Amino acid sequence: MRKTRSIVVFQRVLTSGSVAVLGLSACSGASEPLPDAGRLPASALAAFQDHLQTMSEGDLSCTEAAIEAVPRAVGFVNDDRQPDYALVTQHLRCRSDRGSALAYFCGQQICAFPALMSDGEGYRVIWLMSGNEIETRTDYQETRFVVRQGAYAGADRSAVVVREYIWRDGDLHRVAEREELADRQP
Repeated sequence: MRKTRSIVVFQRVLTSGSVAVLGLSACSGASEPLPDAGRLPASALAAFQDHLQTMSEGDLSCTEAAIEAVPRAVGFVNDDRQPDYALVTQHLRCRSDRGSALAYFCGQQICAFPALMSDGEGYRVIWLMSGNEIETRTDYQETRFVVRQGAYAGADRSAVVVREYIWRDGDLHRVAEREELADRQP
């Protein structure tokens, strides 16, 4: 009887230890390595080209090389294990017959950051984010697009509005917004 009880206790300790190790490895586990930031998947390029044609009614013409050349934020934002991208459009050089190609993406103070979101088979373009710079950040295994926008608040101070977007229910949603004081040079 004593041997049986000690075996059961040992099995419980072993099981508890295994669960703890698995839990810790899930929290600290490194996510999959990000792909080469210099290359977009062909399906992401095709989705962005289609989007450009639709939004500009055929006016914008961007070469694949021009799209590949722009800086981008890369991360596994949704849960399909394919990388997602947000393009920094203020660096996009396209041809437009109606005027500045940049006017399609940027206003006087901010630019739109189109997100190229994977769905496992291809990509779709989502226009939710605008600001001055974008990056991805991972907190507790949840990757977010983080957008910063400078906001002038008078001669005494300026601020930076920071917005965070996550993937939920098949779309990007803003889940956080905060204001940071901008560093001012004398």
